[in-house]
Amino acid sequence: VGKNASGKDYFLEYIAKEFGVPLLSMGDVARDLAEKEGLEKTRENLHYISEKYMTKYGKDFFPKQLIKMIKDMNAENVLVSGIRPPSDVEKFKEAFGDQFFLVAIVVESDRVRYERTVSRGSARDNVTYEQFLALDKHEEELFHTSETIAMADYTFLRGEMSDEEYHKKIREFYTSRFVK
Repeated sequence: VGKNASGKDYFLEYIAKEFGVPLLSMGDVARDLAEKEGLEKTRENLHYISEKYMTKYGKDFFPKQLIKMIKDMNAENVLVSGIRPPSDVEKFKEAFGDQFFLVAIVVESDRVRYERTVSRGSARDNVTYEQFLALDKHEEELFHTSETIAMADYTFLRGEMSDEEYHKKIREFYTSRFVK
């Protein structure tokens, strides 16, 4: 969990690649639903999809989809991207107990996160700094992300370290907790 452009997916994708751990994303569920509804996969449309399906099927709609997928897999560990509201955490803890481990990725500088957003070059990230901050505010209102971050079992301060330093920190973290 973390704010936009904090490096959540980067963290998870590195573990997935380095250790061969499957990676599932609640965002993929939302993107699939947007596509089925003929919507462009913009951040605004994905927020719309999230609101629509959570309103219609309950706040636990997206985690339920992934929990079912995880239970159908035969994997020792599975990474999950896109955990947002506290209810997601509660649903995963209910399903997996102490086997569920929440990591918060934190970048204290909004400006650094914004610059990372712009550098991704994605059409959905083509926003001004003011729009970026407004999106942060909207996500907080929609998902209560700060509450979810506070629920983390471990907090990773991403800061401005080099990729090499960050990779080393991720490897140490993962091997110390999940490699037998």
